[in-house]
Amino acid sequence: MARPTRRRPDTGPAPYAIGDQVRGPEALPPGDYRTAATYEGEVVQVGSGWSGVDAAHAYLWVRLPDRTERKLAIDRCVLVTPAEPPRPVNPAPSRAS
Repeated sequence: MARPTRRRPDTGPAPYAIGDQVRGPEALPPGDYRTAATYEGEVVQVGSGWSGVDAAHAYLWVRLPDRTERKLAIDRCVLVTPAEPPRPVNPAPSRAS
């Protein structure tokens, strides 16, 4: 007999998409109690698939500015709003005398 499927309260669609800029701590393996380093970069892969994944164990692969990648804990990441692009400077009109 098939077991009924129930949605766990801590699961849902992935909150980030490929290309998003995020900042968060490295996802350490269970039982590793080191202080996780914090990284910022571009999401290149959403790990774990998300269908029925416990959010406490889900992760993102993020590409750092130096082109290396790190696995970050998704439940502790934040979206980094890209800086506003610089506005073009209009030169003052020249006054011909």
